[in-house]
Amino acid sequence: MKLRIIRVDLPLKHVFETSRSSVSVVRTILVELEQDGLRGHGEAYEDRFYNAHIEEMVDLLEKCQELVDHYALADPIAFWRHLQPILQKNSFAQSAIDCAACDLWGKMKNKPLWKIWGLSIDQVPCSSYSIGLDSLERIAERMAEAPDLPIYRIKLGDKNDLQILQMLREKTESPFHVDVNGGWSTETAIKRLEILQKLGVELIEQPLAADNFAGMTRLKKEMKKQNYNVPVIADESWKTEADIERCAEFFDGINIKLVKCGGLTPARQLIAKVKQLGLKVTSANSIESTVGASAIGQLAPLLDYISIDGPLLIEKKVGNGVRTEKGKLVYPDENGTGVRVPFR
Repeated sequence: MKLRIIRVDLPLKHVFETSRSSVSVVRTILVELEQDGLRGHGEAYEDRFYNAHIEEMVDLLEKCQELVDHYALADPIAFWRHLQPILQKNSFAQSAIDCAACDLWGKMKNKPLWKIWGLSIDQVPCSSYSIGLDSLERIAERMAEAPDLPIYRIKLGDKNDLQILQMLREKTESPFHVDVNGGWSTETAIKRLEILQKLGVELIEQPLAADNFAGMTRLKKEMKKQNYNVPVIADESWKTEADIERCAEFFDGINIKLVKCGGLTPARQLIAKVKQLGLKVTSANSIESTVGASAIGQLAPLLDYISIDGPLLIEKKVGNGVRTEKGKLVYPDENGTGVRVPFR
């Protein structure tokens, strides 16, 4: 196989702010694997919260060059294990090359991945659309740019949170998913439960700081007391697979990001584990291109919730693949992850 690493900066249409970061350009890498004239692609983005830096990813992937050069892909699982000695401590780099291998493998098999895995795309969840923190005026503009969508994923964690939700509720009847990125205290979260329920918030992601499990116990008890039965999803509270079982004690679901799992290969196993624990499974991506979104789209039949709106938030188009139309996932007539990237 041949390995190629491509650095791509993704400028956003608007600055995207959360309770822990603000970004106008997302630094990413695309990994290309080529064998027998076929090419597969994967993607990983920089995320300082997880100490995932582009330079380190590139350095580690370059160290895989010799292993890749002498390898003939036949099974992505075996290939994932083959690279473990080098990539096991960097799940982001691992994810990029694993998704590329899965994409290539699907193209070699002449089938989409979801079909190889025996899944059906007849009934997959709609993708939510993300709106970042900003002034009320600018948030209203973001809603106006993307009207009449089935689900809005609202970033919160600011003193104006309730005003944001009230203003947006006047503009749409669609359900809200809120992602706080750990930005609330326990007291703040409890105080806001009643208004969240009234304003049609149907999912809450990472309301408290990553390690505030005592606060999560209090919050869940209060939600039960108020008969507010919406799933609370863990994201920042888990960084490795070892964290999942602990999160099961405090959350109703887990946000499975490919870059945290190490790619599609381990993600499928992790999803099965999460379901065995009786938890909901979501995959709400960070901002990435069609390459990353298409990889996640292959898992959509296994998910309860999904957000692959990254391609809608960036100025730069990177190839073709799985896309969304009014929240509905549209799969291309392509094999592998469905991605076609024009790089050579």
